[in-house]
Amino acid sequence: MNEPGEAPLLTEVERLLKKRFDREEASKNRVPSNAREARGSERIDQLVLPDEERMKMPFTQDKYLVRENPHLVAWEREVRKFERKLSPDHGHRISAVMIYEWATGIRVADLMADGGSAAADLRKINKILRFYFGKPYMTYIMGRKVLNCYRVRPGYYIRRHRPMTLTLYAEWCEGTLYP
Repeated sequence: MNEPGEAPLLTEVERLLKKRFDREEASKNRVPSNAREARGSERIDQLVLPDEERMKMPFTQDKYLVRENPHLVAWEREVRKFERKLSPDHGHRISAVMIYEWATGIRVADLMADGGSAAADLRKINKILRFYFGKPYMTYIMGRKVLNCYRVRPGYYIRRHRPMTLTLYAEWCEGTLYP
């Protein structure tokens, strides 16, 4: 402020405008007062949909930009088909070998006896089952020892659970994934 006896540096008009200054309004307006209004584009206005009629936003996050193993995606489809056939009325115990034999019609024991291997496919199926049901354990089914067995609780519906692979996740979000 001015010392007593000094001449004021502001004119009467400047002091009056300073009193009328509104801080809230000033923080909203960042364009100088002498700038012209921006011209709109009539073509874009006709082309663009109103906000309430637009589609959902696409998946743009970094975590969705992943190249997936097509074998893993295909096996997850088969696992979901298998789980779809399970009755939700009671619990189940399932293993990767069961799903492999059900989907291919090839018994793993016969494949191994002939010198073949299903290890790569079984690893993928086990990875998917671990995602859905957690840690596997050893159990006996009809008197036979079964390693890497997963417990499916009563009331389990696969269509309620999101897929592991992002390819199927996109279909699941759109409602086009069967099962």
